[in-house]
Amino acid sequence: MQSDLREQLTDRFRTLLEEEAFDLWDLEIGAQSGRTVVRVFLDRQPAVTLEECAAWSRRLSRYLEEENVMKGAYIIEVGSPGIERSLNRPEQYLRYVGHQVVVRLHDVRDGRRKFKGELRAVGDTSIVMEDAESGTVSLPYAAIRRAHLVADPWEGLREPKRKHDRKH
Repeated sequence: MQSDLREQLTDRFRTLLEEEAFDLWDLEIGAQSGRTVVRVFLDRQPAVTLEECAAWSRRLSRYLEEENVMKGAYIIEVGSPGIERSLNRPEQYLRYVGHQVVVRLHDVRDGRRKFKGELRAVGDTSIVMEDAESGTVSLPYAAIRRAHLVADPWEGLREPKRKHDRKH
């Protein structure tokens, strides 16, 4: 039931958000005090503001009421995915090639479930990352339980890496 509702709301909200150049990053459905909780994470470059989240909260609430989508009491929460955002779809991973990520797998691989390192490549069925312990690993999306970015407090403050020109 919740997965059907999640899929239905994802499709509807994605369409509304894309019309205004926002990206539906993720949508979660849970329960709290007998009410359904719908958490909407939206993104936009360069960043989503608090005012935009509040405006989208009102707009999506009105939409749910007008379309009579939700049965029973519900709460809608709208926010940014944050700096350590989850990664769920290939296009999300693609935006962060070269960044540090943490990936947790459903099953044990090479004696562990957690991999941390630089995201190197993104394909149709898997990602490639440089893990500190295992080296270069290819992880299929189907094996990934959760993945998220690792915040870099120095991002944007470092000198760009220079390529050395060697004349022979």
